[in-house]
Amino acid sequence: MVWGLAACGDDRRAVGDLIAATGGIDDDASSSSAASQDTEARDTTDTGAAHDAEGGDPGPSPVQFDLGGVPDLGELPPPSTHCEAVDLLFVIDDSYSMADEQANLVASFPAFIAGITELLGATTDYRVGVITTDDYVFNAPGCTRLGDLVTQTGGEASSAASCGPFAEGQPFMTDADDLAASFSCAAAVGISGASDEKPMEALTTLLARHGSPCNADFVRDDAVLVIVLITDEEDDGDSDRDPADWHDAVVAAKDGDASRVMMLSLIGLDEPNACAGPWDGATGAEYAPRLAEFTERFGHGVVGDVCAADYGPYFAALLADVASECANNNPPG
Repeated sequence: MVWGLAACGDDRRAVGDLIAATGGIDDDASSSSAASQDTEARDTTDTGAAHDAEGGDPGPSPVQFDLGGVPDLGELPPPSTHCEAVDLLFVIDDSYSMADEQANLVASFPAFIAGITELLGATTDYRVGVITTDDYVFNAPGCTRLGDLVTQTGGEASSAASCGPFAEGQPFMTDADDLAASFSCAAAVGISGASDEKPMEALTTLLARHGSPCNADFVRDDAVLVIVLITDEEDDGDSDRDPADWHDAVVAAKDGDASRVMMLSLIGLDEPNACAGPWDGATGAEYAPRLAEFTERFGHGVVGDVCAADYGPYFAALLADVASECANNNPPG
């Protein structure tokens, strides 16, 4: 496991700067985002009461940060050709204290996708999807339930854009998309979500809801499943199930082959911590032992500090797991 590789700093990263640095979102999404800057991103009356209790008066929008350069993942493992398909699923906390962490995730993604492409080759078949930790009311009509893939964002500190359907007309991104730009749109889900985060229920619901138009068979039998979870609180839902049950539900979606699931959880590791601030309360990110236990049940499981200033080292550790699995195992079928 990888624990606490970096401390949180003050140089928080801006989603808007990253979009500019990576060439921008497509024209439709860019127009939508630009229009939203002239007015309020979206009326958040329906979800305002769901803001984290410790947030209080939000004050000015917390989305203006200094991005800096794309994180360096360092020396990559030797390339492999044994993984021909990869499904990348991001489970993102959209509660009120998550603006900094969402921006950090978006800033880390270009180096990660470049690294995994270098590792597995340009012909690898990618799917990239985003879900939130609650019912995401800003998503496309009919797809606002917990576990539905995000194609449209709204609310405070979001990209406030129609990010999809994506290049192939699906609710997930593929290698036909400009992944860095499309991800910077879809992953900026904002901070107008509920304070009772349900990442495990969101994850297991998506896996169980196979064939839904809102998910379109995202998880494939012949693909490696890479899950990235980011939250600053312990799981607040799914109280009838424990980390072993969550693990078994994920493995069942891969026909019982746990080796083909790679897991990175960016969570609170201790209290108090460097996330402490006006949005997080006095102690910062909540310690999440159940989420850590869930992650550690996977042979390829990386636990990282959500308060870290740079997520690059954790993504590098995840890449090493992908390299290990793909170097030793061929896809089933």
